[in-house]
Amino acid sequence: MNTRWIAAPIIALTLVGGAIAQDEQPAAQPAAEAPKPEPKLIDPPQINATYTDEEIAKAAEMLTGMWITTTPVSQIEGDDSSNIVMTVGPARVAGHDDMLYGELAREDSLATPYRQFFYQIYRFKGQLRLRTFDLRSEQASRALMGMATIPVMFPQTITASDMYPTIDIDLKASGNGFQGKSPAAYPDHRGGAVQMTSAIAFDGQTISVTDIGYGPEGDVAWEVGRDGGVEFKRDDSLVSVDYYDDRLIIVHFVEPESEPIQDGDWMVIHYLGRLTDGTKFDASFDRGEPFRYKYPATNLVQGWNRGVEGMTKGSRRRVVIPPALGWGERAMGPIPPNSTVIFDVECVFIEKDTTEPAPTTEPAQPAAGEDE
Repeated sequence: MNTRWIAAPIIALTLVGGAIAQDEQPAAQPAAEAPKPEPKLIDPPQINATYTDEEIAKAAEMLTGMWITTTPVSQIEGDDSSNIVMTVGPARVAGHDDMLYGELAREDSLATPYRQFFYQIYRFKGQLRLRTFDLRSEQASRALMGMATIPVMFPQTITASDMYPTIDIDLKASGNGFQGKSPAAYPDHRGGAVQMTSAIAFDGQTISVTDIGYGPEGDVAWEVGRDGGVEFKRDDSLVSVDYYDDRLIIVHFVEPESEPIQDGDWMVIHYLGRLTDGTKFDASFDRGEPFRYKYPATNLVQGWNRGVEGMTKGSRRRVVIPPALGWGERAMGPIPPNSTVIFDVECVFIEKDTTEPAPTTEPAQPAAGEDE
């Protein structure tokens, strides 16, 4: 047996107190229990987002959702370009009102956003303003990863001290939506710029963004959407989320069409495990090699086995496992008792079991007409 695969993952469910010694007799088995009902898919939980006035609520609801650019966007530094997906959801932040949390990701890498940010809609001299914030720490970044997609899991640990303001945009009603621009230039350091301006327009179906960076002489160092803005259109179908009545949540980022994992196959999978406060407790990526095991595994927690059902080569998912489907009331190394855990998983490969079946031990049957 290859011990490399045994010692690596903390996801394996270890037995408390060790195995029964060979000279001990197992306890009498309890009467069989009635089978538990199969878990059922439920509608997404309703988020009770509250805002300080109706106009702020209207603007926040128009920004909330999943958006994709109508044309590929070039990077500020480099020649690469891609469609960009922006996901915005309601946020609860101690010390701030009227907050939204957002993520920006390439369309081909939805599970790993390259930028995480907050919006706050507030009033300055009675007029609406949109303020953006960036994050201060990697811990907060990990805690927030994916929470724009599943805001029901938004961490309660995030406070105003976890972020810092970056830019303001004065907003005003325009047609069926809102538009505005920054009242002044703000410091910037990307692509040779020393300052930047920003503008936005949105109506609930589209969002148009224009950012311009200026060099030391006031010349344009870079620009994103100067002629009409980079346009995003609403598309809430890019990522699907399954909510179950036992609180398991599965976020589907990529599901290639190929043969799914079958009982007896070997699953080769990369994963990252974290607590809801962002604490990373295990990651195959850190070890430089994926986790390989025979599917389904009896020594892995129930939530893991459920979360990877039906995966194909290239599948990427985020699985939120409640305590009852994880380690329950037990502590498991860095995982405290009663912990909800989050796994980001990617199926690298599926290996078919090519082991020859064991030869039968039953005697051959005589041919018809022969004496037995």
